[in-house]
Amino acid sequence: MTLAELIGQTRHLLIDFDGPICSVFAGYPAPAIADELREIIRQHCGGTLPPELTEPHGDPLRLLVDVAELGDDELTGKVTDTCRDAEVTAVKSAAGTPGAEEVVRIASAAGRRVTVVSNNATAAICDYLQSHGLSPYVVGVAARFDGMDPRQLKPRPFLLERALDGTGAPRKSTVFIGDSATDIEAGIAAGVATIGYANKPGKHQKLADAGADVVIDSMRVLAAELRSTVARAAQ
Repeated sequence: MTLAELIGQTRHLLIDFDGPICSVFAGYPAPAIADELREIIRQHCGGTLPPELTEPHGDPLRLLVDVAELGDDELTGKVTDTCRDAEVTAVKSAAGTPGAEEVVRIASAAGRRVTVVSNNATAAICDYLQSHGLSPYVVGVAARFDGMDPRQLKPRPFLLERALDGTGAPRKSTVFIGDSATDIEAGIAAGVATIGYANKPGKHQKLADAGADVVIDSMRVLAAELRSTVARAAQ
């Protein structure tokens, strides 16, 4: 299927946040947040990290899932609340993805409903959309919320299904745009078409291998196709 064919049949765009819309951690690096979360875990656990959490990596969202697997609700709450607050701070210095705002605005003007679907915190996403004037063009945000079990984050389809249930959008006319293999896996599990956004070298093949219906290298390409679809419909 081509991008033109896919967009032509799409009435509802589900868009991941970190990557397709902005680089959340451009000014507040994810590894720094991960270190802050590890310190909270260390303090809670008497000064030592549990063996399950000693692998060094800089992904705070992965830490949320690993902490939840420990089964300590109090610790999970502390870590997820801290991560939420860090993300709210991070979006203040987030770098917008070229073409992303255009995609959201054109899609809305063309009668397509746009929902942000993300593992990031709802509060951070809403702050970003508000501060960039995008809130009026987005019908909903299906993202990590307070009290949510982090183990339901993508690649599980939980958040996509919340987005679909919240709008009543038919799966056959919905497409999900994400920049990771786990996004594509979640989209497939939810039964919707997927567009992979390859924003880094080497991602194009990974997204294609994950099963993306179409892979693009720029959100500007998607904006241009939406504009062309609108123009063809008007003829």
